[in-house]
Amino acid sequence: TPAEARRSPAPPLNVCLVLDRSTSMKGEKMDVVKSTAIQVLRNLRPQDILSVVTFSDRAEVIIPAAYHQDRTRLEARIQMIQPSGATEIYQGLEAGAGEVMRSIDAKRLNHIILLTDGQTYGDEQQCLELASNLGKRGVGISAMGIGMEWNDIFLDVLATRTGGSSAFIAEPQDIKKLLLEKFNSLAQVYAEEVN
Repeated sequence: TPAEARRSPAPPLNVCLVLDRSTSMKGEKMDVVKSTAIQVLRNLRPQDILSVVTFSDRAEVIIPAAYHQDRTRLEARIQMIQPSGATEIYQGLEAGAGEVMRSIDAKRLNHIILLTDGQTYGDEQQCLELASNLGKRGVGISAMGIGMEWNDIFLDVLATRTGGSSAFIAEPQDIKKLLLEKFNSLAQVYAEEVN
């Protein structure tokens, strides 16, 4: 149809998954997060750039921002993530921002997906300042809170500062559906907005 023809192809993604691996994530939550991250990796198109960062009270880049050919090796790196430590969201966001900024490009959809089940302590202001700066650079943040312990007001403000949104995930088994939906919607929404 003519309408189909007018829709621009979905832009390449430059997305970082910033995953909470604090002690409270152990068990089902971490298992689902890992299998979802692997699914995201498998769904990538050749032109997409993905990075994966985990954080507790420090952050670690599990998969640096790049085009990914050798995915089996990367899947093994995701499988090895172990929960431990406290929740300091700024550590994760800062590392995630670093990965996204390495490949930032106006032709890409530059985005951070933050997944956490806890409240961060003492670094909210730093997080919000970082979000404001990212928003100015055209990087969006989608924040997803799992369970009942996270700070919904904070995550909402954090995401909104970049034009992103926050979502509530009630049960660990819902993580996969919501995260994959978010990932898939990023490319599509943008393709429609361009026109």
